[in-house]
Amino acid sequence: MHLPAPADWIIMHSCLGHHFLLVLRKQERHEGHPQFFATMMLIGTPTQADCFTYRLELNRNHRRLKWEATPRSVLECVDSVITDGDCLVLNTSLAQLFSDNGSLAIGIAITATEVHSAEAEM
Repeated sequence: MHLPAPADWIIMHSCLGHHFLLVLRKQERHEGHPQFFATMMLIGTPTQADCFTYRLELNRNHRRLKWEATPRSVLECVDSVITDGDCLVLNTSLAQLFSDNGSLAIGIAITATEVHSAEAEM
C-alpha cells in the first residue's frame, strides 16, 4: 500500500481449466489522492470470460467487503476496465481499514456461470 503510485500487482490464478489474472493497481485519478483498483482478467476471449463470475473479498477488523462481477478478457485493456469503473475501487482510507501492516489480503473465488454449466451438460 505504501509504494508510490502508479504501481501494479498481478497474480495468476488457475482453476476450472483456465488461467485468470488478479490485477491490483494503485493510481492517482486526482492529484494527491491515490486509489486502488482490483479486477480479474481471463487469459482467453471475451466470450470465454462471459462464462465465469469472480468474487473478491476483503476481511479485517470485523469488516467485510465483497465485489462480484464477470471477468474481462486480457484481450481488453486493463486501463479501459478501470476507466469504465468495472472493478473494485478503494480510496486510501478504505484500503487502510482492510490492510494488515500495509498489505491487502484479497480472497478470490471464481465460478462457472449457470449458462456455461448448462452448455457443458449438453
